[in-house]
Amino acid sequence: MDLSQIRRLIDLMAQAPIAELEIEENGRRVRLAKAQNGQRAVAAKPAEATPVVPQSSVMTPALDAQATITAPSYGVFHLAPSPDASSYVVVGQKVKAGQQVGLLEAMKVFNPVRAGIAGTIEAVLVAGGTEVDMGTPLFRLV
Repeated sequence: MDLSQIRRLIDLMAQAPIAELEIEENGRRVRLAKAQNGQRAVAAKPAEATPVVPQSSVMTPALDAQATITAPSYGVFHLAPSPDASSYVVVGQKVKAGQQVGLLEAMKVFNPVRAGIAGTIEAVLVAGGTEVDMGTPLFRLV
């Protein structure tokens, strides 16, 4: 199991109503558990060893969080529902809180990206088809 697969599991677990997940593959065991305070810790180990590596915090550019729409999880960001369809939103378009503005694809599962606040799309910060991490700014609002 590689790091990208573990990251996907972490993001999917954050959205699932489970507290713990353990997977063993090729003699290596990965155990994910949600901590009491809501932060996650990752333990990757061979069957007999137990090193624990805490999840690093997500690094994002210094943008006003109130004026951005960020990725709710890790995945491939899509601006439109299909390659031949028009984008959910364009620069200059007004959006309402809760309105779908894009899609995130992770492990062939598509999740909507929704505006957290109302505003006008000032800039699209990530190109369609780009792999993004949880918390990556996708749109800037005014």
